[in-house]
Parts: sequence; C-alpha cells; structure tokens
Amino acid sequence: MYARAEDLLKLRELPELAPPPGVWERVLEATRLRKAARRSRRRALAAAAAIVLAAIPLVYVATLDRSAPPKLFVAVQPVRMPGEGASYAPLVAESARLERLLAELPPPRPLMVGTAAGTVVGLEDRIALVDAQLSYAAARDLAPPYREALWGERVELMSALVYVRFAQTQGF
Repeated sequence: MYARAEDLLKLRELPELAPPPGVWERVLEATRLRKAARRSRRRALAAAAAIVLAAIPLVYVATLDRSAPPKLFVAVQPVRMPGEGASYAPLVAESARLERLLAELPPPRPLMVGTAAGTVVGLEDRIALVDAQLSYAAARDLAPPYREALWGERVELMSALVYVRFAQTQGF
C-alpha cells in the first residue's frame, strides 16, 4: 500500500517531540561498548591463533624420535641376507616383495592432501630408521630374535606404505 499525498501532509503537521533526557548519551555509550567488545574478541582470537601457531612446532619437536641418529650421519652398511635356518627369512622375502610392489606403482600425483603426504613421509622415515637399525644389527651380528623383530616391523611399515601409495593412485 502506498501512502497518499494527503496522509504525508498530515504527518508533517504532527508536533515534533524531543527525545527523553540522556537518550543520545546512552546510544553513544552502547555503541562504544559494542565496538570495545568486538575489539576485545578480535584480540582474544588473534592471541589464541598466535598461541596455536607457536605450539605447532613445539608439538612436532616433542614427537620426534631422539633415539634415531640424524640421517646425514647414518652409516649404511649392506644388509647380509639371513643364512639357512634363520627364523626371519620369510620376513626378508616379504619385505623384498613389498619393495617390488612399491616400485611398480605409478608415481604419486604432484599434488596430494597434506595428511596423506605426512603419512607417507612418516612411514618412509620410520622405514629408514629400521633400515639403519638392521644395518647396525648386521654389522654387530646381533641375535636372530632382535633381527626378526626389526624385519617384522619393516614388513608392517612397508605394507602400510604400499596401501597408502596404492590409495593415492586410486584417487582416494
């Protein structure tokens, strides 16, 4: 519904009323308080974000395995194949089979999800650590149960890496 011209003229004839005393001061004060609260929330969010960003490297460093020697200083020695009657010979064969499977997979896509990249890097790092321990075990001719445990861990890690890399090729 549209206002008619005569209705508008009647509105102009109404007396002008003054606002109650202190209304404008209260309006200005409420506006100032809202702006201050908004600034306070922004500062609190910025401080929380800064704390989280500062904590990320600390959490990462805390999760590092300090027992592993730095990669640059790992002396890689050839791993001797187990002799006849070694209890871990099937694990060595399974590890070699998984290495072949991994090599036969198509190369990973140039872009991948960060969590998938982190999983691959974590598995590869753990495999490198186990390989260094296997080299040490072979050089020191450690007992077969120790080597069997290392080979078992390597097979589990390689299996997980093959599954992750296969899932990447399928687009999961």
